[in-house]
Amino acid sequence: MTNAEDARKAAGLSLEQAAKRARVGARYLRQCELHGGTSYVLAQRLAWLYGCPIDVFLHGSKRNCKGSERSPKPQ
Repeated sequence: MTNAEDARKAAGLSLEQAAKRARVGARYLRQCELHGGTSYVLAQRLAWLYGCPIDVFLHGSKRNCKGSERSPKPQ
């Protein structure tokens, strides 16, 4: 499992649920989880949605995803 996938599962979301809330296709989200290459805008959405620091999606950080570091919802 990747850090992004771990974060999604820790947030209690299936791939399909997360993709719908992030407004991307499930296949695309899975590709981003496996291979990285997430856009900054999507990384912001996922960080807010999963309650994680954006570093998890941009740099593969293993920082904690507890929801306590939630930033304001992106536009």
